[in-house]
Amino acid sequence: MVTKSQKIRLGIFLTVAFLVLLATIAVVVVPRYFVKRDTYFIGFRDISVTGLIEGGYVKYHGLNVGFVSRISIDPRDIRRVIVEVSLDQGTPIKEDTQAEINFLGITGLKVIEIRSGSNESKFLAPGGFIQPGRSITDEITGRAEVIADKAERVLNNIAVLTDATNRDKMIALIDNTNRTLTEFYGILDKNNAVLAATLTNAEIITADLKETVVLARRTIGNVRSLTRSDSLRQVLGNLAQFSKNLKEADLVELIVQLNQTLDRTNNMLAQVDKNFASNYEDVVETITAARETIDNLNQFSRLISEDPSILVRGGKPKDAPDYRLEK
Repeated sequence: MVTKSQKIRLGIFLTVAFLVLLATIAVVVVPRYFVKRDTYFIGFRDISVTGLIEGGYVKYHGLNVGFVSRISIDPRDIRRVIVEVSLDQGTPIKEDTQAEINFLGITGLKVIEIRSGSNESKFLAPGGFIQPGRSITDEITGRAEVIADKAERVLNNIAVLTDATNRDKMIALIDNTNRTLTEFYGILDKNNAVLAATLTNAEIITADLKETVVLARRTIGNVRSLTRSDSLRQVLGNLAQFSKNLKEADLVELIVQLNQTLDRTNNMLAQVDKNFASNYEDVVETITAARETIDNLNQFSRLISEDPSILVRGGKPKDAPDYRLEK
């Protein structure tokens, strides 16, 4: 049986709980309706607002700037849902600002996400309609439709490929591929040494090419150095000066002088030829005497090498060539 003290404690508990509930309502709910706020409307046409509830958050680039105060159907267009939002006073809403419906985490609840407009656009007066943006539901639905369409095409292609006729062709193709690979591996095994030698030669050729490139770079560097040298500039300057002098010279007189020089040269060569013809016999005789002298010197050196005592005691060598010595 309930005692009087238990009834008193239950009454106190209920009273305190009711007061706490009132305080919570006063702190959380009352400010929303008594604080000055700006009210705007958003019209979503053919867009599902499932998960969007009254009292839900309204975010401005991720910041909480208000709540959804009412959701209703447009009486003049039953395909349109009017969402009334209550925003903090002074929230910058421009004429080109857009409102989207996004998910709130993984709870399935949705929030209104406001995308700011441009700085050049005019401010939208409270009570106006914010332009609806593309909601995440539309994006997911559109992507799901695209994915479903692609999946259907893939399945249709798979069905065509797995047809009885195509299946036999694919099996034949796989068998032919296996035979081809087997033959290819056999060729590789037989020509392994040749391939290794080819790769080695390729490495050698690559090294030679690298060395050739290095030499070519050095040559180009030397050519650049030569083209920048003072010697080449001096030679080019001399050529330019020579060309200038040749241009300024009297070519007719120069040709006459060249002809006279050629005539003198021809006369000199004719005189040399004449002198050479007259002295030809003396030249031949001189060459013959030089040969005999060389033979005598060879004989003398041979005798000395065989009998060095000849230098001390003297003596006439046997069978000494006399040629012109008696003369």
